[in-house]
Amino acid sequence: MIRRFFLIVSLFYCILRLPQQIYAVSQDEITSFHSDIVINQDTSLSITETIEYATTLQKHGIYRYIPISYSREGQKEVLPIRDITVRDTAGEKLTFTKSGDGVFLTLKIGDTDVTFTGSKKYVIHYLVDRGVRQFTDHAELYWDITGEGWQIPVLHSSATVSSSFASITSVACFSGRFGSDDGLCEQKSEPSLANFVYPKTISYGDNFTVLLSLPKESGLQFPSQTGLILLWIRYNWALLLTPLPILLMSIWWFRSGRDWQFISPNVFLLDPDQPKQRRPIALFAREPFVYEPLKQLSPGEAGALLDEKADIRDVLAELLELARKKYIKITALETKQFFGKRREFEFKQLAASDEGLSGAQKLLFKGLFAKNDTETTSSLKGSFYTTILAAKAELDASLVAKQCYVNNPNSVRAKGMVLLALSLFSVGFAVVTTLFTVGIYWPIVLLVLQLPFGFLFAYNLPQKTAIGTNLWLQARGLRKSIKYGKWREEIKEKNLFIEEILPFAVSLGVIKKLVGDMRELNLQPPEYLLGAQALGWSTTDWMDSFTQDAGSSLSYNPSSSSSSGSGGGGSSGGGGGGGGGGSW
Repeated sequence: MIRRFFLIVSLFYCILRLPQQIYAVSQDEITSFHSDIVINQDTSLSITETIEYATTLQKHGIYRYIPISYSREGQKEVLPIRDITVRDTAGEKLTFTKSGDGVFLTLKIGDTDVTFTGSKKYVIHYLVDRGVRQFTDHAELYWDITGEGWQIPVLHSSATVSSSFASITSVACFSGRFGSDDGLCEQKSEPSLANFVYPKTISYGDNFTVLLSLPKESGLQFPSQTGLILLWIRYNWALLLTPLPILLMSIWWFRSGRDWQFISPNVFLLDPDQPKQRRPIALFAREPFVYEPLKQLSPGEAGALLDEKADIRDVLAELLELARKKYIKITALETKQFFGKRREFEFKQLAASDEGLSGAQKLLFKGLFAKNDTETTSSLKGSFYTTILAAKAELDASLVAKQCYVNNPNSVRAKGMVLLALSLFSVGFAVVTTLFTVGIYWPIVLLVLQLPFGFLFAYNLPQKTAIGTNLWLQARGLRKSIKYGKWREEIKEKNLFIEEILPFAVSLGVIKKLVGDMRELNLQPPEYLLGAQALGWSTTDWMDSFTQDAGSSLSYNPSSSSSSGSGGGGSSGGGGGGGGGGSW
């Protein structure tokens, strides 16, 4: 019984000792950390860190993080790190990645696909600008060698500091817990070289810091104010590019996107030889009241010029114009279905040829009756959309041919969108690759905020000629006359006016207002609105169904619908450099 008791106790003891045994054979440590610091004439530091690492675990490598942002005397100071290389003792380059959070630059050394057990030596070289600080009576280097953030123990630490451009007048070193000094670090110096050794293990929270004093008068060349500005630009040049996209778009619009206008205030002037100027930015449109259809523009062209883009509304206006001119007949139909009734329209060819029609009207006339002389919206659904696309393009092209635009508005907008996209991508790439590594992310927000404004500039790049500006003002004037009902007092008895103006009301977006006024004045709809009386439709019903149901069916694209003092101090830590590291 006693023997069994001792056997159980021994077993528990072995179990309790097992983690210690595993730890004893599974060490992960920095056996040696040596930093060689060279003070350059421009006060930058060339730093070479030789780190010997040993492990009994399967590891990829180590990571080393180094501060780039410091708080000194209540002010933030940034010392960027550049020209980073990582090699082995044979001089071969090693794989590493770098990242940053604005405070630390982290170097992750090793290959994600390769692990090892044993020891490796890493030689990390980098350059730090403005490492030497200048005071009224001296200069000094106050530098953390290892840093207090190592996740694995550093068994032995040492450093050498050499200075060929300033003699070393005094040295000191501090070690132990951050903010204290255990007095165990050792130092010795010569006029141009100082050596430091800390033989004790550095654990997390420990540090090893050196302090060197240099004379005020020396061969060191501290940066001038201009030099500091150039240095800031060197590290932050991507910030200067941040406003570039919106700047490019605004300059392009200002130089080539502003409309031309005649100097004369007469909006009915269309003589290209009259004096003209670019339209001032703050000028409000001089909208006249226009009481008759525009003679120089078809209904679809007027609508396309008004919003600087041909759309389905403009195409439908041209179809109504074909009916008004008696080239076609449009009849409203109703067919019974299992649930309710389906509204559609029948198109019948009346004219034998398209002589006397505009380019867009000819395309529509030919497209309607390519197979039969009578078609319906349901029979044209899924095939007529190509004709609508061609008619839209023809409306834009005809405005250029009539000297309303300097260049085709669609191509100009496309170029603007390409420039906006390229500039945003290029600047965004520069910001990500240069600033994200040091934790500066806010420029991306500025780029995103520029997107809607850049889009606005790109959309408004089409430049109207002086003729185009006056015709645009006339189209606005006609829309205003219909919108405010001013025409009632002038020509309310002239039904011919209603027949001619109704297609314009569709393209100008005021058809509901016109139809409402017709109802109030008890005016009969134009003769070419066929089928309404037989079906019991009002003029409003006819126009609503034509602009919505017919427009939807005719423009239906089956392919698209299926896709969806001393600055130092007297304790360990608090200097430049330092940081920490670990293994992974």
